[in-house]
This record gives sequence, structure tokens and C-alpha cells, in this order.
Amino acid sequence: MRIKIIPVAFLAILLFSCKQPYYVTQVSGTIVKMDSTFDIQPDRKMQALVQSYKTVLDREMDEIIGYSAQYMDYKRPESLLTNLTSDVMKGYGDEHLPNGADVGVMNVHGHRATLPKGEITMGNLYEIYSFDNAITFLELRGSDLKKIFDAYARIGGAGISSNVKLVTEGGKVKSVSIDGRPILDDKVYHIVTLDYLAEGNDNMSAFRNALLRVDTGVTLRDVMIGYVREQTRRGNEIVSTLDGRIVINR
Repeated sequence: MRIKIIPVAFLAILLFSCKQPYYVTQVSGTIVKMDSTFDIQPDRKMQALVQSYKTVLDREMDEIIGYSAQYMDYKRPESLLTNLTSDVMKGYGDEHLPNGADVGVMNVHGHRATLPKGEITMGNLYEIYSFDNAITFLELRGSDLKKIFDAYARIGGAGISSNVKLVTEGGKVKSVSIDGRPILDDKVYHIVTLDYLAEGNDNMSAFRNALLRVDTGVTLRDVMIGYVREQTRRGNEIVSTLDGRIVINR
């Protein structure tokens, strides 16, 4: 589509200096099919520019930063990868919140790839955590936290830290505990989640009722990269476990 562009400042002068309002009455254009014909005579300068960046990027993405003892996938009700991510998120909250975190909450499809067994490259983590979602701390009443677990029961589970034990039956919560204790309606709980979920997306609407929200600006991807690097520094492989933190009874 071909549209004539008028500089914004000039357009503003035209609009505000005239007494009569102006309206768009007609837009014309053509459709240009984007297909392989554009590759027949590629622009050599552009190719060289792209290749220069690709060489640097490939070198950075191919860096080996750790080792995984297992192949890890992501699915409901729990999985090795969702469990790992949720536990690392809670650990981040334990480290950065004055009194630690009560729960780590992660959505299943915040992961976009599986983690292979063996070498972990920087590129692997960029593929898994491809969104720029950032860590967010919430203070939430127990009554609203119960609504989050009601949502977990409806959707069949999602990422949750290992200190939570959730049992559902027929799409409803049968029992739930945090650190072995029941959730109290009036107690304020400290949640580690993502800005995307804190906004109420992906069935987490109860997060909108948070008493306090702190956006750290630190992406989940950077937190996971830091975790893998630290485990490697300590001589540890990356491991996860299926521990029955979520049990779904039909």
C-alpha cells in the first residue's frame, strides 16, 4: 500500500491553524505480494550488513553456559521445565524480598521450547524464554490467592513452586497448602510471578486485586541465565523433578 506521508509537525500546524476540521476522505494503494521473487537479486550491501550481525549473534548464542542432566519439557499439570522455572522464580523472591517469597507462579506457555539434555547454550534459554516478560512481586490476600488456585483447577495446572501442594477434583480445588499449611483468607502472601500474569492474563485475573505490585524490570530470561551460570560455577548440572505438587483427579 502506498500512502503519502506528511511530517507530523507540519500536519499539526495545518490542523490547528485552520478553523474547519479536516477528515480523511480517501485512501488508495496497491497490494505487493512478498514472496521469493525478492530473493532473485538480493541487495549485497544489506546481505553483508545482516551477515556481520549474524556472525556476532551466533557466537553469543552458541556459548555453552551449563549442562542439563535431563530433557525437560513443559505441559500440564506439571512438568520438569515448569517446575524448574517456578522454583527458580521463588528462589529469586527469597533472595530479594525482605521476608522471602511464599509462592512462585509461572504459566505453561511462557515457555516456548524444551530444554535438551546435555549442553545448555545461551541460545537455548533465549528460545525457551523468548518473551521479555519481567519478574514482578505481588502482595496478595489469601482469599485472592485461593482464586488463583481455583483457576489452576479449571485449566488443569500450571507452573507453581514446590512448596505448594494442590489437589483438584472435577475441575475444583480439593485441597491446597503452602509449606504444609492451609491458606488463610486475611493473610497477605508474597508472590513472585511475571508482569504478564500480574496484569491478569492467562486466567490469573485475581492478581489484579494485589495490594502491592513491584515490577523489577528484570526479565525471567536473565534470571534463568543467572541461575544456570551460578549452578555451573558450583559444579552442578541443572536438574528438576516431578514431585506431585499438582495432582489432578478427574
